[in-house]
Amino acid sequence: MRIGFVGSGSMAGAIARGAAHSEAIDSLMFSDAGSGRAAALADELGGQSATNERIAAECDIVVLAVKPYAIREVCTALAPTIAERGGVCVASLAAGTPIDTLSAALGDVPIVRVMPNVNAQIGQSMSALCANKTASTTAASFTTNGTYLDAVRALMNAVGTTLVIDEDKFAVFSALAGCSPAWVFQIIEALARAGVKYGLSKSQATTIAAQAVAGSASLVLDRAEDGIVPAQLIDQVCSPGGTTIAGLLASEEAGLSNALVAAVDAAVQRDGELR
Repeated sequence: MRIGFVGSGSMAGAIARGAAHSEAIDSLMFSDAGSGRAAALADELGGQSATNERIAAECDIVVLAVKPYAIREVCTALAPTIAERGGVCVASLAAGTPIDTLSAALGDVPIVRVMPNVNAQIGQSMSALCANKTASTTAASFTTNGTYLDAVRALMNAVGTTLVIDEDKFAVFSALAGCSPAWVFQIIEALARAGVKYGLSKSQATTIAAQAVAGSASLVLDRAEDGIVPAQLIDQVCSPGGTTIAGLLASEEAGLSNALVAAVDAAVQRDGELR
């Protein structure tokens, strides 16, 4: 597959670095709006710096990695080339931009909407995908098997875990996966400060808290295969009359669970306002 990135920011770079290790990827192209990032990524990954038009004319998957405010203009400019070629898939990373909006500018071409998160930088993204009918049911012209949606999912699997969901669930997915890393960072920072309060250095406390969060997340995913849910893991840690249950009850009294639900509510509401 030939992959082209229209926009060469941090997310495009993260996905491209993951894709560069895939045997299914034949070439990578990058464009930018004059920042110089496209040339830097091309040099780093053995790809090419190109114009938006060349990417649309030569690549099998065109990844739109531009800001949401620019997405309609970019799609409109690329639409004639994409329509003339046929057999090219457009994957959009633009937040708050539904497939109907993309289709209005691009026409009846395979379109996959993708929502990755910041952890793509280390190959640990949680990404959601949805597609129009053409992308989800038509065999990709540039692969030996699978649909256009399958091809884009394979690309995103190079930087983490993927899930295909209905588009009307994208707002809550964005809150749970796209926004939540910032909230988890805040939790780690708060725990580290508490460690400093009791004599640890900030570096020590941050390492302890971060590894505890990382290990706990891994345990949740591992035990989920056996049907065990987080509430059951909480019970395993809480000894009767012990320190963990004391801290757990104190955190609930301070509003931890309600605060996290409120954060999701606010993010979903804001997503709707940005459309």
